[in-house]
Order: sequence, then C-alpha cells, then structure tokens
Amino acid sequence: MDFLPDLIDWAWARHHNEWSWYIRPLIIIAFCAAAWFRRPVLLIALGLFFPLSAIVFPAPENPKPYVVEFLESERQMLEALSLFGFIGFVVLVVVFLGLLAAALWRRSFWTGVLVANLGGVLKLIVSILLWQDVGDAAILPTIITALIFNAVALGFWWRFVKQNKQPISSKPLD
Repeated sequence: MDFLPDLIDWAWARHHNEWSWYIRPLIIIAFCAAAWFRRPVLLIALGLFFPLSAIVFPAPENPKPYVVEFLESERQMLEALSLFGFIGFVVLVVVFLGLLAAALWRRSFWTGVLVANLGGVLKLIVSILLWQDVGDAAILPTIITALIFNAVALGFWWRFVKQNKQPISSKPLD
C-alpha cells in the first residue's frame, strides 16, 4: 500500500487542471441523455467516469492560486472526514446521480432539470459555507456548468419534447 499516497498525490495534482472542472457539464449532459434514451450501460459508464474526470487532464505547470487554495481546503476537508463521513459524502453523490437518472428515465424532464440545478446550487452553497472566501473559486465553474447545462436542456426540450419531432422513446437518434 506504499503506492497509495503517491497515487493520491498524482491524482490531486491532475485535479488542479481547470479543464477537469469544466468537463463536468459535458459529463452530466451525456449522463442525462443516457438516462433519457434509456442506455443503462452508457449511464453506468458515465456515472463511473464522473469522479474519474478529475484526473484525465495533465497536472498544470502553473496552477492558478485560487485553484490551489480551493483544492487545498477541499483536501483538508476530505482528509478530516471519518470513514463514515467519507462514505456519506460518496453516498450523496450517488444519490444525486440516481435521482437525476431516475427522473429522466421516467421522462420527467423538468424534474431532471430541477435535480441537476439543485445539485449545482447545493455544491456551491456547501463550498461557500465550508470554505468561505476560498469557496468563491467554485462560483465561476458552477455558473458555467449551469449555463451550459440549461442551454442544452432547453434546446433538447424544444427539439424533442415540445415539438415532438422525434418520438420520445429508447431508440437512438438518427
């Protein structure tokens, strides 16, 4: 288990790449589409990829100071968690993804949009409350995520739900 601290440090350095923050809306959008079109394998794969997205980009040579400060606070919080607290944190993320997938799988479009937006707002509130000024670093990524997600959701709603040009089914788009 001597490799574990090195692996954690390697992953944490990669998480300092801001692209690992900004890729999240694309993952959530793809996750929502997989739920809507009822693609269970893709849904599970994207759900598993969600936490791994933090390490897909290389560590930045010069991470921005606000990113370093925010992630240092986040790391301290995660390291301070008991095993029970850490499991609770993971369960919250899984519950969020489960509620989002369930709403869209059942074709409850606006409930899915609400769940996604509430998840973003909750993460932002927790970031600001736990880390005060440092938590402000989460504001821009959260707003960008919300703008991208909601723009795509409205486009999807207009194209597939409101105009109903394509039957809403589990069949893939042509």
